Amino acid sequence: MCFVANMIMITDIVLQMNNQILINMDGLFQKFFAIHEYLEGNECSIEQPRRELCSQLISIQLFANFFYSIYLASLNGALNSKELREQQAHLKYVNAYIIEGYKALWGYKKNNKSLWGKFLEYYSSAKDTDNFDGIIQSITNSLNAYKESDVTDKDERDLAMHYQLNKGGSPRELLKLDEITIVKELERYKQFGDVFRSLIECVTELINHYLFMKSDEEMMRVKPVLRPLTTLDQNVWKDKLEELDTRIIRNINYQSQNFSSCKEQLLKWPKIIKRIRDLYNININDYYDILPTAEAMLAVSYMSLDLCATIKRYFDSVIPIERAIALSRMNVICNTIIERVYGYTSRRGSYWERYLTKPYRGHELPSSLVEIKNIMDNSISANLYSNEKRSAFVHLKKDNFITAIRFLYTQNPFEEIHNSIAIIKVLPKIQKAISDSLKQIGDNIQARNAKKFIWVDRLIKQIEPHKDEPKMKGLYQSFLEMKKGNVLEALESLRTMI
Repeated sequence: MCFVANMIMITDIVLQMNNQILINMDGLFQKFFAIHEYLEGNECSIEQPRRELCSQLISIQLFANFFYSIYLASLNGALNSKELREQQAHLKYVNAYIIEGYKALWGYKKNNKSLWGKFLEYYSSAKDTDNFDGIIQSITNSLNAYKESDVTDKDERDLAMHYQLNKGGSPRELLKLDEITIVKELERYKQFGDVFRSLIECVTELINHYLFMKSDEEMMRVKPVLRPLTTLDQNVWKDKLEELDTRIIRNINYQSQNFSSCKEQLLKWPKIIKRIRDLYNININDYYDILPTAEAMLAVSYMSLDLCATIKRYFDSVIPIERAIALSRMNVICNTIIERVYGYTSRRGSYWERYLTKPYRGHELPSSLVEIKNIMDNSISANLYSNEKRSAFVHLKKDNFITAIRFLYTQNPFEEIHNSIAIIKVLPKIQKAISDSLKQIGDNIQARNAKKFIWVDRLIKQIEPHKDEPKMKGLYQSFLEMKKGNVLEALESLRTMI
């Protein structure tokens, strides 16, 4: 059997196993969420401190189900992807949620506030046997040891969740996500998974011992509180699925190509400008005014690709919990896009301020930007995106995962899809507005340099005798375009310089 065929067979086996686990997850969420609510309610007759211990164990069980579902959904999305950056869009959540999962389970600083830290406290008060002490200590040691590993990457986590490293960060930081590979992410999970599996096996035994064996009859009376997830909404989309799928795939491919083009510009143009400055002692810093537009275009391309990959996964999957996770990601992605591009309460630091409207300061905004503003304002007024929901899905610590599970089971697919498609449609308008702003940037440079073109004329005269030489031809053409005020054409002519 050839290597490719073997890999396809292995992939199919992994997908089948993942799918079966995800199919069963709905029932597990139903069961343990109902028990969690019961233990937290007034009807429970279990005495303290056992009740507190059982409640914490069920919380850990729910966390484990939620975390593992996210991992499997991310892996499924990657394995089903046909395009590399579509695959990376799913894979980036592996690293991100391992970091969030570890923070919730044990934490990098305050262990006593973590899920496992609280369990240790309650266990010491309620334990009735020493049989579990050895494995509990082993897990605690493993969690401590994992803290010292460098297998995860916080920068990748921040970019995956926020599209930037720090407030007001550069969009070019997103280039780091282009380094993600499935091999690297699987290795990351393997190292964390060893600790995770041991912990879950232990928790399962502890739940059986302290809850089901001692309060079996009472647990049998617990009734579900979550409505089962369904795929009924697929019937609404079935007549449009083929068209939607075609458009989404086309956009993923287009945005991936656009991302590559912007990446090339950002990596190549500064080198060209620096080389000319160093070789010929020429001040062409005006060319740097063009680079921010490439940064903005790169970011918007990534956002569009990211959202399309998630929408595609939603429609491709037939597993309710996987579709619910895709919906939650749409919400987080759209929330983050609005925050980065436009801002919820202020435009300060947004792409709107830094890239889209900056070239027009002192000028009337074009109608295309007014249209974008109206669309963004309408998306905000829809009130579908909240900090509470985003925080629940992004940050798993402090029992956020309990809130996230509740949101998973109460999402409105029609609202999420409708608003996500609205965002998908506005992103190309934003890209066109960025392209259109280049003309305004060129006009601004021309106006700024109206009295400075003497240096251009001087250089043109110096270079003219050598204009047909291979390395000088591009430079000569560039200065001719610069004199006309055609900044983009001038920069394009410099490609031959490096």
